[in-house]
Amino acid sequence: MSKKYLILGSEGFIGKNVCDYFSNRGCEIKHYDIKNSLEEDARVKELNFEKYDVVIFLAWNVGGAKYLYRKDTQYDQLHDNLGLLNNVFSQYEKIDKSKTKMIYISTQLAEDCDTIYGVTKRFGEAWANLNSCLSLRFWNAYGSYETITEKSHVISDFIHQAMDSGVIKMRTNGQEKRQFVHMKDICRAIEHGIDNDIKGVYDVTTYQWVSIMEIANIIADQFGAKILVGNEIGGTQDVPIKGRMIGWSPSVNLEYGLKETIEKHRELK
Repeated sequence: MSKKYLILGSEGFIGKNVCDYFSNRGCEIKHYDIKNSLEEDARVKELNFEKYDVVIFLAWNVGGAKYLYRKDTQYDQLHDNLGLLNNVFSQYEKIDKSKTKMIYISTQLAEDCDTIYGVTKRFGEAWANLNSCLSLRFWNAYGSYETITEKSHVISDFIHQAMDSGVIKMRTNGQEKRQFVHMKDICRAIEHGIDNDIKGVYDVTTYQWVSIMEIANIIADQFGAKILVGNEIGGTQDVPIKGRMIGWSPSVNLEYGLKETIEKHRELK
């Protein structure tokens, strides 16, 4: 019999890819997202975890940096994400965990206790640990089509700018560095954690630092676009690696992954 998966946050940037990945492997997928209906509000609804073999907890009020750090989004992030944590874990802790596994999706910014996003994700890791769950910290996911919104991410924003205007306008000088991870590697990491019944907190990333300017240059080269450098001085995240899952490593080279992502945007645009 195929495994039954409940994907909380199924319609998000990462969630759609996770649903497709496990569906293609013959798993039975239950999409669950407030974007579908208010009846799928994981902050308040009964979730009936006993019906599923695996729960992937992706639901979150989150977006790219331009949304994440805006002052006027902080209270919404706090209320929504604490509501999600309380409702999901308070129900999960009451069931037989040997029959239903949960994977909690976190972020490297759980080490950053100066942001609402980081604090709430770290709180979730602690709650996940109490319930013997695996927590995976995704570092700057990319590799899928994304429209430009207040919540979109830097790679998608750069691609759309290059396609639409032939110019990439940066907010910063581009010298800040990040680590990125492709959607394919994200899905492989989740699958590896489930198949091997891994517990604890682990990072899912390439483990390689790259500047935002390098990202802009790769994208600009594909379109013959110009880059206009911003005046802000970007900061590199001073974040340690929490842990590496034995048996998993990234497989998608950044330059190849960016070119593949660009092709997806060209096709779907």
